[in-house]
Amino acid sequence: MQLAQQTSVPGVERDLPVQELIEGVSALIRAVRGIEHRQLWPNSGLRRADASVLKVLAKDGEQRSGDLAAKLHVDPSVVSRQVSALESDGLVSRRPDPADARVCLVALSPTGRERLEALFAGYTRRLRADLDWDDEQMAAAAEVLRRVADAVGQANRREQSSTT
Repeated sequence: MQLAQQTSVPGVERDLPVQELIEGVSALIRAVRGIEHRQLWPNSGLRRADASVLKVLAKDGEQRSGDLAAKLHVDPSVVSRQVSALESDGLVSRRPDPADARVCLVALSPTGRERLEALFAGYTRRLRADLDWDDEQMAAAAEVLRRVADAVGQANRREQSSTT
């Protein structure tokens, strides 16, 4: 294990490779949010949280709001409020679950799909233009990022299960 020579928190010893990974992920998040705040969200009429719900519905199809909450790692009450707002904006629809009428199924509406596709088409064009990478380089970077996200997600789930 390689320990950091200088830490950003005095007196705290850190594992340098892990710290560099954390710093790299943090820098990526800040960069992506900068693009989002300047170019995506102001013109889309969507909030980041709205887009997250719509993306899950576009990928996985109609589902219970509790399933959405689990996939987004948020409390079901948060998704319930989001779905209500998205439904009043015509971006999602709800209907009773045939298996349990006490529960609703949430689906992406055609308008929601159009809004989501327009948002991410612009984002994709922007990143393609800004990143001077070929498809292989992008695929390799995406794979590394997925592996990092999966590993951190697994660690988070282990932590959650050990505290419950």
